[in-house]
Amino acid sequence: MMDLFAVLDGASPWWWVAAALAIGALELITFSYFMLWIALAAASVGAILWIVPDYSGTAQIATFSVLLLIYTVAGWQFIGRREQGPEASTLNNRASAMVGRQAIAAEIFRGNTGAVEIDGVRWRGRLGEPGEDVQPGAEFTVIGTEGMTLLLEKT
Repeated sequence: MMDLFAVLDGASPWWWVAAALAIGALELITFSYFMLWIALAAASVGAILWIVPDYSGTAQIATFSVLLLIYTVAGWQFIGRREQGPEASTLNNRASAMVGRQAIAAEIFRGNTGAVEIDGVRWRGRLGEPGEDVQPGAEFTVIGTEGMTLLLEKT
């Protein structure tokens, strides 16, 4: 039986490092986060080959494949966890970022709906219970959102 990876027998660790740098450069162009794991696996095989210079070509490819799988799974879990953090939930939802903030009535409320300001930006606001008319300058706490409407509670 012929060894398909015999060409890598006696390969220099620098071959793997050069491959890692080339793949890393592609990652910088594509920003795919997938090439990163390939480059990391190649660099790791280069480091292993530096420590164990007589590593066979088949063992190098097998190690590369296993490390690529491990790095890819671990990397995607790490990235997924970072993207699902608390800041990600309000990234494209400006109204949700206002929850807990103080708002000031910008105009007289009609029923339970009116305009409020937070940091000089006007928002549509709604009180949970209709009550007496709210006058400009009244203070509220934002307790939730419904779309781009802030749900308010008098403070």
